[in-house]
Amino acid sequence: MAKISKSVIRALWIFSICIIVLGTGIFLYVHHLRAALNEELTTYLNEVAHQGVHILNTQIKGDVSSLQSAATAIATYKTLDNKPWTELLKEETRQNEFKRMGFILPNGVAYLSDGFMLDLDHRDYFKNGMAGKTSVTDPLTDAVDQGKAIILAVPVKGEDDTVRGVLMAAHPTAMYGRLIASDSFNGAGYSLIVKANGDKVASSAKSNLDNSVTNIFQSAKNSRLDPTGIMRKNMQEGKSGTVRFFRQGEGWLYLSYVPVGLNDWYFLSVVPEKVAVQKTKNLLRLSFLLFGTGLAVFIALLIYIYRQNKYSHAVLYRAAYIDPILNRPNWAKTSREIEDILRQSQDVSYAFVVFDINKFKVANDRLGYSKANELLQYIAKSVADELKAGELFCRVQGDIFALLLTMQSPEQLKNRLEVLNEKIVNFHPVDKDKFQLILSFGVYPVTDTALSADELFLRAVLARDTVKGNYNDIVAFYDEKLHQRLTQEQNIENNMEEALLKKEFSLELAPVRSVDGTVAAAEAVAVWKQGPQQTPIPTDLFLTVFNKNGFIARLDIYLAEEACRTLQQWKTQHLPTIPILLNISSASLRSPYFSSVLLQLTKQYEVAAADLILQLSPHTSPQDLPLFKQLAQKLHTEGFKLSLNHFGRGTVSLDLIQTLPIDIVKMEGVFINDIEDNARIPPVLTAFIEMAKSLHLRLIFDGVKEESQLQSLKKLGAQWWSGPLAGAPLSPQQLFSGK
Repeated sequence: MAKISKSVIRALWIFSICIIVLGTGIFLYVHHLRAALNEELTTYLNEVAHQGVHILNTQIKGDVSSLQSAATAIATYKTLDNKPWTELLKEETRQNEFKRMGFILPNGVAYLSDGFMLDLDHRDYFKNGMAGKTSVTDPLTDAVDQGKAIILAVPVKGEDDTVRGVLMAAHPTAMYGRLIASDSFNGAGYSLIVKANGDKVASSAKSNLDNSVTNIFQSAKNSRLDPTGIMRKNMQEGKSGTVRFFRQGEGWLYLSYVPVGLNDWYFLSVVPEKVAVQKTKNLLRLSFLLFGTGLAVFIALLIYIYRQNKYSHAVLYRAAYIDPILNRPNWAKTSREIEDILRQSQDVSYAFVVFDINKFKVANDRLGYSKANELLQYIAKSVADELKAGELFCRVQGDIFALLLTMQSPEQLKNRLEVLNEKIVNFHPVDKDKFQLILSFGVYPVTDTALSADELFLRAVLARDTVKGNYNDIVAFYDEKLHQRLTQEQNIENNMEEALLKKEFSLELAPVRSVDGTVAAAEAVAVWKQGPQQTPIPTDLFLTVFNKNGFIARLDIYLAEEACRTLQQWKTQHLPTIPILLNISSASLRSPYFSSVLLQLTKQYEVAAADLILQLSPHTSPQDLPLFKQLAQKLHTEGFKLSLNHFGRGTVSLDLIQTLPIDIVKMEGVFINDIEDNARIPPVLTAFIEMAKSLHLRLIFDGVKEESQLQSLKKLGAQWWSGPLAGAPLSPQQLFSGK
């Protein structure tokens, strides 16, 4: 047998060592690559779960807020047994897309928005509601159609904080399944909501965790889901985590579980491991082939590994940082870039802008998802075409877009956004007549570059909300005054219920004088001094908030009672009895019980209805005019006098004078300002005075500041007047003493 040369042996040793080193290197590299991909997969899966929790909580908080608003409206009804709230429930059910709503009387009888009547006194959510608690239930069997539904319930409280009933609404569990449906990992991932013990609450349509059982831990298919019980222990303790488990027919899966923060619910996000690590498995197979092919295959394999690693990273990168609809960087990616730009900016001024489409959900329903996505893509292209160097934008979620723009001046930026608005609203699908695009822009001029992108977003949103739904003014800028006002408004809403219960509101009276200087009447002014420190709240501010949230109707009743109490005290103390003018809001006039409550108060305090002059605002929307006129006629028939406020400010005042039994007209102060300098004003006022005489009306000329103005009114034949010259508002006890 021929002897093998030393050189061959040396070559074989070198080759063997190279193969061993090569194999070890490849093995270690692939092992590290797989670990890195798995870690990145776990991180992204956890982000998907937290995003799902945010979406779920946003939906539930919005539904509860809608219920509470409806409960506040129902609470204004004097009696509830005759179902005055029926139309309100139907409208709220339609607007919020509930399966149904219902009002449960204290005896447990529920009247549902779709006409059914049930006895629900055995339901826990009814008991909790009667105890003053808000509830969101686990899935329950719908007593009407036997389907599964989640019930939201809030108490309806009266003025004395007693519970007058419970307002409930139902969503089918399938709605929550659609809500949490995830398109992560190219649609391979799916989501569930379960209780801490594993009972299923809702699942997305793609969920595959054994739909035949109600508990994920009790399914035979999931026997390897949590063999050690760690996941169940963590869920009982409110902790989050990620597990990797094997299922027959599906292979290895990753599952991330995150507490929802509601009841004991958990959000589960699941993705097959093979989606992200398939490329790594290919590398493992190729590494074994490499042992028999030598250095040439080793080099080729290194190239292949590099390419596959790059591709796998791109897949994960796209899932985490690319908007699937717009095919461009999403908020997670763009927010970091925004922060980097602002940290490095020196001489460049930036503004952070947020805008969205008013009532996009309606447009989405009318257009369909395909056309709605086309609209979002059109908006993205319109924005991209307008961007300059160093500027960014992305879609945050839904129809909300965020932009980082350079700003030369607020006027320049506002003009630029208005041009962008014109471009976007020109989007015309085939069925364009079904809706009209209205955008709202919020701008935060970046003065603090250390703020996070989320903080910038929040400030811009606060500005946007001030013009939300405004057809004319679509751009609002954030400033400290806005922040302070929003803080004040929030403080007002947080404390208004308690303030009413503690009687922190007081009644002051602004004198209305006759031409001889005597007090002929008094206009009621609401004063709010908050807390033990008696901190005054600006009247215009809290009235604006109350008009927006509907609380003004309860304040109207409160002030009406204070006025009746004042009239009774004057009578008891043998003081002159003068009529009190009460400003009545549109919200009160829309209530069918308002006139009855007023009449009851006059009887309770033994005062004449004619001593209350109900002052109506002329600024009434056209659709409210028929009801406005009907209730005004009813109030006048019951003996109350009617006054029309701010005459001359709107276009509807003359129509109201013609159609309503008006007794008094309060002239807008603008007529008085130039009475001495404008030669046209005296003839106009003379005509008003003559018109009032022929219609048997009494005029109050408001806004009198100077003695010369008063003398001019006397010459024209005016009778009553008010304003700064007449005196500041006083307490009822001070009105006649003048102290």
